[in-house]
This record gives sequence, structure tokens and C-alpha cells, in this order.
Amino acid sequence: MNVLTIKNLSFNYPKLSILNDISLILKEKSITAVLAPNGTGKTTLFYNILGILKPTKGQIYTQECDILALKPELRAKYICYVPQEWQSPFNYNVVDVVMMGSTRKMRIFGTPQYQDEKKALELMEEMGIIHLKFQGINEISGGQRQMVLLARALLQDAPILLLDEPTSHLDIKNQALLFRELKKQVDKKNLSVLINIHDPNLVNIYADEVYMLKDGKNFRNGQVNEVMNAKNLSELYGLEVKTGMIDSRSFVYVY
Repeated sequence: MNVLTIKNLSFNYPKLSILNDISLILKEKSITAVLAPNGTGKTTLFYNILGILKPTKGQIYTQECDILALKPELRAKYICYVPQEWQSPFNYNVVDVVMMGSTRKMRIFGTPQYQDEKKALELMEEMGIIHLKFQGINEISGGQRQMVLLARALLQDAPILLLDEPTSHLDIKNQALLFRELKKQVDKKNLSVLINIHDPNLVNIYADEVYMLKDGKNFRNGQVNEVMNAKNLSELYGLEVKTGMIDSRSFVYVY
């Protein structure tokens, strides 16, 4: 089942075209990667989905509604988001940051209730970050911060999760921890994930489908094992890319 459909989406700044007729389908209980060189509109695409930017033309919809027609508080029912970077102006306790994910269910001037804190603590326990609950968000490592932001998004209980370059500042251990938790939550919550990412090897390991963008346009898309080949990757990046196999799994390299 398709949970999110993007159809012929374009976005232009006054003197600059960024996205041109982008189409994309996100399937239920899947991880779909958006892979593209720097400066080709990956984050701009996310900002259009989130309503931060307004498309020049095109459609974004779920089975239930037109996403572009929704106010932010209603859009939050369907889509949650983990940004590439997030700086807190205050050194909130980690548990308070996680509980921010429950605000979409509150009325104006509402405050978190006991049940909100209980759900947040249960989720943190499950994700292995409960020991951080009373630490300040500005005092923890980058890897820990990304897990906290993932927990905040998951507490929102939206069926679609957007992640914008979540591993850009993470070492190999924290990359693995983040993706393992992500795969677990996809199965548990029937979650569908759309992820912007630079590392083709992480796409090979963890994603189900991939959309390659080049010059702001659809370039190639399909199942990872069909699309992530040397020819497509070489054309995408404009240099010779090699692929090989380790333990029956494809990997990408250049030299």
C-alpha cells in the first residue's frame, strides 16, 4: 500500500529552479532513500512535504488527504520529522525533549500529562537511552542526540517519518545503532520512512527502495538491488563508481 505519493512536484526560487517534476511513492512499512549529489534539492523536497516551503506546482497526498492543504497541526498527524541538525536554545532534560513529540495531541496552552511522560519513558527504555533522561540535551553526544530526536519523532505517532541526513555526523557504531532502531520501529509501528542520505552503502544495507535525483529531476528509482549498480551511480555522480559483494551484499567504492 502507498502511504505517501508525490506527483509532478516542482519548486522554484524567483531566479532559480530547484525541483522539476519530481514524482515519488512511499510504501507502507518500508525505508525509501533519496540519494543525490549535494545541492540537488533533497532537503528542499522535504521542506515541501513538511509545508516549510510551498511547491510551485504538483501534488503530495496520502490515501486520506491532500497534504498540501493541511495546516501544520493537522499535517503533524501524518508526518514526523528528524532534522539533520537541531540546536536547543535551552538545555532541556532529554526526557522533556522526547515529550515534545506529544505536543501535536495537545490543545493550545496544553501541558504534558502523566500518560505522555509514561509513554516517553517506555520508548526511551526500549531504545536504550533511558539513562540519559535527566541529562541536558546540549550535554550529550551527537549519536545520543540523534536517538533522542528519533524518539521525539516516534512519540508523535505519525505513520510517515522523514529523516534528513541523520548519519552525517555519526561514527560507524552510531550509524548502526540508529538504523537498527529504525528497522525495529518500522516493523513495530507500521512506520514508513523517507530518508535523505549521502552514503550509498547505507542505502544498500538498510533501504528497501531508492530514488536517485540528478539536476533536480528524477533520475532512477526502484528496489535497491536493482538500481544501486555501477552504471547508475557513475552517471549520478559524474565519476567512475565501482560495486562489489561482501557476504552476498553489494557495496560501493571509488578510487
